[in-house]
Amino acid sequence: MMNKKRVRETIFNLVDHWCSEEPIYRAVLPWIRGQISFAYMIEAITLSEKEELAQRLYEAKEDEHGNRFKDI
Repeated sequence: MMNKKRVRETIFNLVDHWCSEEPIYRAVLPWIRGQISFAYMIEAITLSEKEELAQRLYEAKEDEHGNRFKDI
């Protein structure tokens, strides 16, 4: 059985890391979104948390000119 608390912590840490100014690595964005959906599907996060995480990813996904990429 999966530990939902651990899944929840991991998802929030992953998004925090991805949105940081100097991430050590950049995971592929569709993979991160899939992990968020999985966490929601197993009820490790709520719908509002899922939407919050998706919004944070969207806001962090800008190029050096402040233009948003369209693939999210």
